[in-house]
Amino acid sequence: MSESGMPQLNTEYFASQIFWLVISFIILYVVMSKYALPKIANVIETREDIIARDVEDAENFKKESEITEQGYLQSIKEAQENASNYLSNSRNKLNIFIEEENSVFENESRDLINKFEIELEKKKGAVLANSEKIAHDVSNDILSTVFGENPLVTDTLANNIKILVKK
Repeated sequence: MSESGMPQLNTEYFASQIFWLVISFIILYVVMSKYALPKIANVIETREDIIARDVEDAENFKKESEITEQGYLQSIKEAQENASNYLSNSRNKLNIFIEEENSVFENESRDLINKFEIELEKKKGAVLANSEKIAHDVSNDILSTVFGENPLVTDTLANNIKILVKK
């Protein structure tokens, strides 16, 4: 041991160093393969299972959300159709009601117009029937006022008397 330097590089210790290196690797391999690596493999496998389960759950949630979205869109579509149908039915009912009311109004108006026309014809007939008498009375009044005594009345009386005498 008189040589100075690093003992690892001394060739007389190579055999023992290789021996202990092989023994150390064998012990390390046995310990790692029996204790550490199975635990690491279990952790990795558990982690992969959790990840796979989470991915599967995410896919299931995605499918459920798509189904829910389709149901929601279908509900909206049905609601729009129902609203459209309701609006159309209401519009039709309102149009029918307006037509009925319009027809009732027209009939009542027509009846009222006919009634007024009949009354007007009656009054017109009465006025025309009385117009001769009214004209005769007015002319008698005018003649009486102008001449003092109505010469037509005296002539008419005389004519009436002559007619009666002839008979």
